[in-house]
Amino acid sequence: MSQITTRAHKFLIAMLLIFGISTNVSAQRFTLRTNLLYDATLTPNLGGELHLDSVWSAGLNIGLNAWDIDKESNKKWRHVLISPNVRWYHNYKYKGDSLVARRVNYLELDAIYSHFNVGNTRIPFGLYSAVKDRRLQGDLIALGGKYGYSWILSRDWHLEAEAGIAIGYAWFKEYECDHCGTFYGKGDRIFLLPQLGINVVYIIN
Repeated sequence: MSQITTRAHKFLIAMLLIFGISTNVSAQRFTLRTNLLYDATLTPNLGGELHLDSVWSAGLNIGLNAWDIDKESNKKWRHVLISPNVRWYHNYKYKGDSLVARRVNYLELDAIYSHFNVGNTRIPFGLYSAVKDRRLQGDLIALGGKYGYSWILSRDWHLEAEAGIAIGYAWFKEYECDHCGTFYGKGDRIFLLPQLGINVVYIIN
């Protein structure tokens, strides 16, 4: 079993335990979400959020890509990502069990950890060109912030659009793209990570 898959299993178990505890604590203010833009990169992802009051919430997002895009060319975007976060909401007001506002703004602060094995992959807009003709395997950590806008579609469903940026540090081993390719050495770098999301949100009542 690959290192990424092993770590992913541990993260998934931890997340399910956290979600289960959170749901028991405050079922009416617990939400699940998935980022459709992240899904489009062939990375299934899931987030959970516990509303602490009408302004603050705490959450956890996880994404997993554990397969090769193209085995012939060893093209891959394998990674597991875990991201705890806190949110501050504006206009998030309840009247009884229903939200008064139909549109809600929020600010989010998040921390990111990822273990990755990426190679022979072209990233849009020329970002991270090192993975275009190399394979990088390692870890990264980052801190970021996002601004988001949420549409209240119904009692159970929201739609969110969000954008932000994170600054991080990555350390990795660098290889030739071929299977079991030549080892070029170790590296590290500071990087900027754009954060974009179109989230479908389900409220557990």
